[in-house]
Amino acid sequence: MRLVRKVATTDAASKFKSMQANARVIKNYRHKFLDTLTASIKAKFDNHLAENEMDMLGFIEGLGFIYKDIIRIKDDVEPLFPADYEIFAQLIKTYHRLLNESLRKIVELAPEAKVLLELHAWIKEYRPSMRELEVPNAWLQPPLLDGKSQELIEDYVKLIVTKLDEWTVNLMKEETGKFTWRTKEPEQSEDGQFGMEGVVDFFHIVNQQCDLALDSNQGAVLGRVVTECSKVMRRSQQQWLQVVADESRAQVEKKPEEVPGGLVEYVIALANDQLKSADYAEALSARLEPLVSDKYKAVISQGLNEAIDGYLDVAKQCTSSLVAFVFNDVKIATGRLLTAPWYTEALMPQIIETMRDYMSDYQAHLNPSIFEILVEDLLDAFLIAYLTALRKAPTRSLRMPTAIDLIKSDIELAFEFFATHKPPQELQLNFEVLNMVVSMLSASSSMVFMDYWTFAKIHGPNLPFVEAIIKARDDFDRPQVNEIMETLKRKVKEEGIGEPAEPTIMVRPIRSCSDFTDNVGQDPSIFRWVVGKSYQLCWNICPRPDKQYRELQTLEIG
Repeated sequence: MRLVRKVATTDAASKFKSMQANARVIKNYRHKFLDTLTASIKAKFDNHLAENEMDMLGFIEGLGFIYKDIIRIKDDVEPLFPADYEIFAQLIKTYHRLLNESLRKIVELAPEAKVLLELHAWIKEYRPSMRELEVPNAWLQPPLLDGKSQELIEDYVKLIVTKLDEWTVNLMKEETGKFTWRTKEPEQSEDGQFGMEGVVDFFHIVNQQCDLALDSNQGAVLGRVVTECSKVMRRSQQQWLQVVADESRAQVEKKPEEVPGGLVEYVIALANDQLKSADYAEALSARLEPLVSDKYKAVISQGLNEAIDGYLDVAKQCTSSLVAFVFNDVKIATGRLLTAPWYTEALMPQIIETMRDYMSDYQAHLNPSIFEILVEDLLDAFLIAYLTALRKAPTRSLRMPTAIDLIKSDIELAFEFFATHKPPQELQLNFEVLNMVVSMLSASSSMVFMDYWTFAKIHGPNLPFVEAIIKARDDFDRPQVNEIMETLKRKVKEEGIGEPAEPTIMVRPIRSCSDFTDNVGQDPSIFRWVVGKSYQLCWNICPRPDKQYRELQTLEIG
């Protein structure tokens, strides 16, 4: 019995072990099949990315295979599987996940700007397209790029700014180098106008970026790009303002052999380029504004209008520099006006001939619109110079009536010259102030007030100026001058004569650099002031920011 039990136990154990050895192993065919499908889909994405590694736009365009595959799965694959497999949902989720991984790889490659825009546009259409294929949003989780596809636009704008800055820096380095070294004459058009090549290249780049932004079909994108382009324009304008100021100052302050020649030609070229740039910016605004809503139309208009104003500011400084070159050449002659040499030397003919020579060259190479502004600037500068000479005339230095005859002769010569560039009827208004001053100088002591009254109603009291020219007459002694001035001061007070509503050439809103900085800010590099109805630009630089500034010499009239 013991033997039988032992044998039976042994056989049972063997039989159990045999059963264990021969048991059916679970094969996991379902999971393996799904893994194989996933690997196949992943290989398809990897191959598509590898084939378009050097053509990201081609990669995005080729992603249409996803929609074709989904249609095929819905029509031909899903019917072959049991319902509990949920094969359609499984494969959609797999396609979505692998698509998201592929898009992340593309973004990590820091593609060019156009790729970012195309990618943003594709992602924007992805969910609507999947909705048409009856794919629930719940299967498309997480959102592509974690729902941060709008950051592609930010990346695009940053890339545009970076590229624009790089292009502009290189372009400005080349253009300012030509302007500074002046090794050869600037380019000349068929009509004789000077210019440089950089303007066309710059606006070609700007238009390219704006056209690229238009492809996004988003007004916000175009608005951002235009805003950034206008900022780049403003930075280049500020750079030009500084370059012109530095080179103009060197031209005036240094010896001729210490500076390269040709500055006049390059300033003319720059002025022409700035006007051309303003025209290009205006054309760009006119092209883009109708393509967007009112909201973004205002953004585009504001950005480009500021840029246009900036270009005109640079052109204005160029004309101011051109005027400064003229008066630098005649500074000795203008400094001797209404002094002892003035009675014996032909100072005014010398001044007029110098202005004539310069203006002949300017007219030959300047844009006509800029030349008109230059004429006004030169005219204002001449009147300021002559009025300043009158203001500085030493006490009892004007030999009456000889001085009156010489002043009238000077005015006649100047009028004849400027009449070659401006209609005489309009010119009369400019010279009216000199004629009024001559009337005051010619009047008897008892009649000075009558001529002064006419002058003061237009130009304001200007009592320091009037006192200076009255003192300069040699036919009035000190008591007479004191009596005249007391009368004028009393009448001004009684009649309440104040400053004119509109500035005139005799009204100085800014009397010195310190006046400017007290009201506007510290250490400005460029000062402006109103002269007549035009803006004159002074490129005197503050020597130090402690409010001990140089007086603006051209503002010493009143």
